[in-house]
Amino acid sequence: MKNIFNRRKGFTLAEMMVCLTIISIIATLLMPAISRLRPNKSKVMFKKTYYLTERIVSELVNDEESYPFVEDRVGFDNVDEVEINGITYSGINKFCQLFALKLNTLSGDSNCVATADWNNPSFVTTDGVKWIIPATDFANQEIFESILVDVNGEKEPNCMDSETDTSACKQPDRFEIKVRADGKMKVDGIMAREYVGSTNMIENEK
Repeated sequence: MKNIFNRRKGFTLAEMMVCLTIISIIATLLMPAISRLRPNKSKVMFKKTYYLTERIVSELVNDEESYPFVEDRVGFDNVDEVEINGITYSGINKFCQLFALKLNTLSGDSNCVATADWNNPSFVTTDGVKWIIPATDFANQEIFESILVDVNGEKEPNCMDSETDTSACKQPDRFEIKVRADGKMKVDGIMAREYVGSTNMIENEK
């Protein structure tokens, strides 16, 4: 006689199928929430890049060695020659070259020319960010010059943050940071403003 107390072990195929169905339903329901929790890499990198730019701009504009006080000049518009560590910097390339000195770039030389573009940026930092720094004398103290950054370098989507429309580029990796001769900064892009907030921005500047 069979032992009536024997219990069967394991699951039947039908039970396994029910379990898998339940798991798949739960996973489907949870995936959108998990996706929302995943950090936006472009956002993280842009915030890092923005605050790094803010720090460097502040250091440079307040550096008497790099930008000594000259009457009627407020900061970066002083393009007179200065010598730092035996190297001279002057003219429209001065800001770009001094900016590059504050960063860990992949190569020692910076491409500080007016023709710098995404294919030939001013320099690339060790974290993969491409930088295009303006070659300018900041002659108009009220005009903001544009620092352009591609926060993931060669990787796609390689599209620019817009000031008016996000439909063409929902997750931009290229951003514009604007800087003035006196060191004031702002961003106008929709996503850039969302990423760094508006507390540090200049409102209603032209």
